[in-house]
Amino acid sequence: MKRRIQIADDSPVQEPMLPLINIVFLLLIFFMIAGSLQKLGPFDVNPPASQTAEIQPEDTIVLWFGKAGEVGIDDQKGTLENLSSFLPVDYIGRPVEIRADRETDGVKVVALLKRLQELGIDKVQLMTAMEAEQE
Repeated sequence: MKRRIQIADDSPVQEPMLPLINIVFLLLIFFMIAGSLQKLGPFDVNPPASQTAEIQPEDTIVLWFGKAGEVGIDDQKGTLENLSSFLPVDYIGRPVEIRADRETDGVKVVALLKRLQELGIDKVQLMTAMEAEQE
């Protein structure tokens, strides 16, 4: 015996919402992960402005240099004297990008460059922010 199910034609069809919720949730997770890929330094710096920019090699060591003379690499920070203790083991031959604050005294930056030279680092670049074009 067959049973017939009677469906009223005048009622709206309910679309399942679960696939839409899943897609929105996956997009949310993707953008949360993709938005946090940039490494943050141990402290904030405000870089000086420049007119040109170059792409850095993948093996570049990013060195943060603050107004007060503090130095940081990744999440470690210290002074110029103990800089060698938190440099990577394979730092020889790798380029170093200095991210110094624009208000840092030039004498301190020269002292940092001398210290890097003492440690055998010869590829050094100073990171700057792109200057806005004036109309």
